[in-house]
Amino acid sequence: MLYLVSVDKLKGEGKEYPLTREEFATIYIDIIQNGKADYNGESVSLSSKFNKKGVDYTVLRESLELLNKKLLSTKLTEDQLIEKIITTLDEMEKFENFLEQKTEETSVFMKYATSVKSDFSDQLGKILTEVRGFSKELEESLDEYVERAAPNLKKVVGYKVAARLLKSFRGIRNLALSSASTVQIIGAEKAFFRFRKGRGTPPKHGLIYEIPDIYKAPRGSSGRISRAYSNAIVKAARADLVGIASESDVKLKKRIEEIRKNTKN
Repeated sequence: MLYLVSVDKLKGEGKEYPLTREEFATIYIDIIQNGKADYNGESVSLSSKFNKKGVDYTVLRESLELLNKKLLSTKLTEDQLIEKIITTLDEMEKFENFLEQKTEETSVFMKYATSVKSDFSDQLGKILTEVRGFSKELEESLDEYVERAAPNLKKVVGYKVAARLLKSFRGIRNLALSSASTVQIIGAEKAFFRFRKGRGTPPKHGLIYEIPDIYKAPRGSSGRISRAYSNAIVKAARADLVGIASESDVKLKKRIEEIRKNTKN
C-alpha cells in the first residue's frame, strides 16, 4: 500500500516515489472519486498526514476541474444536462423579471428624487444586461444539446418545449415509451387529479400549452390540436430514441391545417 503524502511524493512500505504534476492530478482525482488510486500496480490512499500546507492550490483547482469533467462525461447524460439547463433558465427568468420590475420602479423614483444619485439605478441596469447575456448563452447551449439529443422532437415543438418535456419525463426514453394522452396533460397533473375527485373539468393540455399553435387556437379546436401535437411528440421521441429521422413535424402541420379548415367550416 502506498500513501499520497504531498503533491509530489508517494510513500509506503519503505518505498518512495516522486510525482509529476500530471501524476498527482490523476491519483488525487481517483482517490476523491473512488477512495483509492493505482500507481504501477500498487494501491494508493490519501495519507492522514497529507501535507496540505505544501499544496499548490492552483494544482488542486485544476485537479478538481478535471474531476468535474470526468464526472460529467461518465455520469451525467445529455438528458440530465438539458434538465439542469432548463431549470437554471427558469430560475434566471424569475430573477430577470424581478430586476426588470425593480429597474422600472427605480427609474420612476429617480424622476422625482433629483437630488439622489443614480448609481443604484445604473447598477441594476448593468446587472439586468448581464443576466440577459447569460440567459442568451444558456439558451444557445440548450438549443445545441436538444438538437443532439432529440432533433425530431425539436422540429415538432421547438427546443424549449422539448427540453421541458425531457425534464418532465426524465429523459427521451421515458417520453418515447409514454402514451400521447400522458404527454397531453403532463404539467397539468393537479387539474387532472381534481377532475378525478369530481371537481372541475378534465384538462385539455399541460405544458404543451406553451406551443403557439395551441394557446392561440380557438376554444373549439385547441383540444384537437393538442392531441395532434401529443401524437407527433411521442412519434418524434421514438424516432429520436432509435436514432432515425422522422417526418412527424411535416405530418403534424398537415393535420393542424385540416383541423383549422374543419373548424372554419
